[in-house]
Amino acid sequence: MLQSTIRGTRGTRMSKVRTLLYCIPLLYSSTLHAQTDRSALNGTVTDPSGAIIQGVVVTAISEATGLRRETTTSGAGNYEIPALLVGRYQLKFTNAGFKPLVMDGIELTVGQARTVDARLQLGSLNDVVIEVKASAELLNQNSAEVGGVIEATQINEIPLSGRNWATLMTLAPGAINYGGGSQRDIRFNGHSLDDNNFTFDGIDTTGIQEQTQKAEPRLTISLDSIQEFRVSSAVYTAESGAAAGVQVNVVSKTGSNTFHGETFEYLRNQIFDTRSPFDDSNIPPFRLNQFGTSFGGPIIKNKFFFFANYEGLRQTLGQTYINAVPDAPFRAQVVQTSPALEPIMNAFPAGQISNGDGVSAQLRVQKSNKTREDSGMIRLDSHFSDTSTAYLRYSIDNALVDNPQDAIGTRNVIPAIPQNVVLAWQKIFSPTLINEAKFGLNRSDYHNWTYGTSPISASFAGFDGVSDNTLDTEVGTSFSYIDNLTKINGRHTFKAGIDIRRIRLNNSGNTIQDQSIDFATNTDLINNHSDQVTYLAAEGVRGGRRTFYMGYAQDEFKVTPNVTLNLGLRYETYSVYHEVLNRAAVVDIVGCGGFCPKGTPFYDPNLHDFGPRLGLAWSHKFFGDKTTVVRSGFGMYYGANQNDDFSDAMESSVPRYTITDADVPNLSYPITPFLVPQYQFYSPKAIDRHRKDGYYENWDFNIQQELPFNFTGQVGYVGSEGHHLFDREQVNLMNPATGLRPLPQFASFGLKSNHGNNNFNALQVSLQRRFTGGWLLQTQYMWSHAIADASGGAGESFGYQNQACRACDRSNSGFDVRHTMITNSVYQLPFGKGARYLNHGGVADQVFGGWELSGVFTARTGLPVDIQMKPQTRPPDGYTRGQRPDLVPSQSIYAAHKTIDNWFNPDAFAFPAPGLHGNLGRNVAFGPGYYEIDTALQKEFSVTERLRLKFRVEAFNLFNHPAYDVPSNVWTETGKFGQITSILNGGAVGTGTPRRIQFVLRIVY
Repeated sequence: MLQSTIRGTRGTRMSKVRTLLYCIPLLYSSTLHAQTDRSALNGTVTDPSGAIIQGVVVTAISEATGLRRETTTSGAGNYEIPALLVGRYQLKFTNAGFKPLVMDGIELTVGQARTVDARLQLGSLNDVVIEVKASAELLNQNSAEVGGVIEATQINEIPLSGRNWATLMTLAPGAINYGGGSQRDIRFNGHSLDDNNFTFDGIDTTGIQEQTQKAEPRLTISLDSIQEFRVSSAVYTAESGAAAGVQVNVVSKTGSNTFHGETFEYLRNQIFDTRSPFDDSNIPPFRLNQFGTSFGGPIIKNKFFFFANYEGLRQTLGQTYINAVPDAPFRAQVVQTSPALEPIMNAFPAGQISNGDGVSAQLRVQKSNKTREDSGMIRLDSHFSDTSTAYLRYSIDNALVDNPQDAIGTRNVIPAIPQNVVLAWQKIFSPTLINEAKFGLNRSDYHNWTYGTSPISASFAGFDGVSDNTLDTEVGTSFSYIDNLTKINGRHTFKAGIDIRRIRLNNSGNTIQDQSIDFATNTDLINNHSDQVTYLAAEGVRGGRRTFYMGYAQDEFKVTPNVTLNLGLRYETYSVYHEVLNRAAVVDIVGCGGFCPKGTPFYDPNLHDFGPRLGLAWSHKFFGDKTTVVRSGFGMYYGANQNDDFSDAMESSVPRYTITDADVPNLSYPITPFLVPQYQFYSPKAIDRHRKDGYYENWDFNIQQELPFNFTGQVGYVGSEGHHLFDREQVNLMNPATGLRPLPQFASFGLKSNHGNNNFNALQVSLQRRFTGGWLLQTQYMWSHAIADASGGAGESFGYQNQACRACDRSNSGFDVRHTMITNSVYQLPFGKGARYLNHGGVADQVFGGWELSGVFTARTGLPVDIQMKPQTRPPDGYTRGQRPDLVPSQSIYAAHKTIDNWFNPDAFAFPAPGLHGNLGRNVAFGPGYYEIDTALQKEFSVTERLRLKFRVEAFNLFNHPAYDVPSNVWTETGKFGQITSILNGGAVGTGTPRRIQFVLRIVY
């Protein structure tokens, strides 16, 4: 059956592939430039008078591998060498009648098109070669893109808690770190996490079920396997897509003609750490060891190279968990009045300190999180000739995490094995025609076991809830085929390419039968009067399938030597998600009156996702020899949404019941869903079958100025509007007039749709100095405001308070952070051999030489808080989730003196009149701000000419400033509302932790 299903879809897929392939030759009449994981060189060659020179032979030679690329200048005196691997190059310029010119040390970064102009001196080819040391490029003179490169110096030298490369994304323009600094905490320019696209050597490395990688495997891409990476946060060219937001392109390290390697050990324990404000007087036990090695070099000089690395992680972390539990008198009252609830009440341990409300007590328990992880990568490069190269790279990570979730007793056990493979081949047909083809695989094998303490998950009004046992399974694979062609024609660099991505997702969000029960008030709990009961039957593992078909064409036009125009068009279409064995139940209230016939497509295809891209860059020297670059651009960017968004039809194929007290008065526990009439209270999950793919319109205008002492400054405006963004609606609600549902055989149920809109505007200012003379400095400031009626991300979206009024929820976005600033620096002290002072060896060098300081300063204002309540009476449509209170006039929503025990003013809120929704806006409150300083001090010892020893001490959150999480937001939870009971990051690594001290020993050879 599976084979027949695949055969049934193959014809459609192949016809689409053929159509794209037939279109490519047409696009080559105006085609492309360097791929997103490569780089390029371009420039203009002139004589001493400034006149252009035609026919100059320009040769680029890789200093690492000896690879040579050659071209000649055009009639306009321009040259372009595209599709180069990142690294350091030498450029040679030769032409009859002129002295040869050689430029050394030209550093190329990922995604960069670097401009290197040359002025030749009159003479002959036999004259002495003129050698020039190239300086670091400070300006982007070729595109309107907003973004930046995280270079090798930052990767290697910036203190990084947990060695998670994703934390370094916060150094890029437009980034905001909302929590611990992982992929799941960082957003860009008002976008949700679903809008992020990650590639490793050009191959998809996003999560298969969700866009971000799972949080638990921390070494999916080991830091020591990364050469550098580029973050493109807005107005990027047509080469990039598959998501509407940031593009992050990671490039792996390669071997060279010289053997080189490193071995390292990172060590932390609680002796040097401080405790969380919510820990007791004893610092929880903690031990972290991260260790590994890497080695690379030639197999055959100038021909075959290898690079391999291994990294291991062993961690034990003690954490203090704080929960509100029922106090002993209240617990006894519940059991005495409603004996059926005794199993649920027994799921709670006894509290320790009464909260004084007669209902709850505080429970504080210290438990241990354990993590074991092993990661590795190997890359093989082959230079068959100067016109034909290839490489193969394979990476794998094996992680096992055992984490307590609360003080009550819930814990997660998660085994995960992500893998990623790429095979790439580049063919240079001529200096002006280049093709690169890639095939890749990205795989996620993830299982999340939750072990609870209760026979049923339950939530309460006066204290925290309890969980039962669940299992979330995800085995996903994406296969990628990519082909890019570059054609240079005079002042035009044409680009075209295709990217086909096949998704296979075998998953189940509810492998074990699950039930949950809600109690709206403490009185309801005492009397066993439930507000809502949900029953989910066990699901089998489902086989979701989907294919992305993407293509683009682009022209980079050098209008003049100082004006570059980028014109591009990208087309994307994503096949309709389906279950490979047709085990799905599609729901459509209007079209089908409930369940649709077997085989009904989940939703209508979207075939009109055309994304134009336009960018302009103009450079001019207004201030002497210092260049000014003015850039502006516009683009439309489509996104496919995370694959988990489309699984609802498969989840509805098994019984799902939601029963409210409006359907069954005096609803109580226990309840056996099978006793209800068939389909009555059935609560399926549904997708809007007429949904549209979400898209953003992005634009920017910025000015970059070259400054003295190798600095550049930049000020710019970035804006965007998002449409057809992901949202959640509740349908089949009661008619307020009749009290009946449109489909009486169903309860109310969720509908995933794309009616959301958002708006983002930002001022972005930066000052940067690339690593020269032993000093790197980069600082970014952003003022921004994000407004939305839907957050735009499946894992981050919300339900509307009033289902009949989406506009009523238009307010601050859930990602709205007004001010953000981040500064990072690396400074090598100017003492010792080769430095400015004490430039000699011996004892002076061993004592004073080799010292380095580095650090990161991060600050931002508070995160939005959506203040909600559990209503006293049901709203007219019967939907009680996500309800907000009324705002009392002339009252401040904040306490007079904000503290972690009392952040909000409870007197500022009131219950709405019966039958009405609260008038308080969504996300009108904000939690505490956050700042942190991480720093490192390193001493390097030269043992021999090729053997060096580095010892480093790193301090994260050096001044131990508490990074508080947002306050409790449910106004009706009187014992908790407005209290802050956790920090942003209760884990061992990442940003937002208490002060941590780490010791590093690294041997470089």
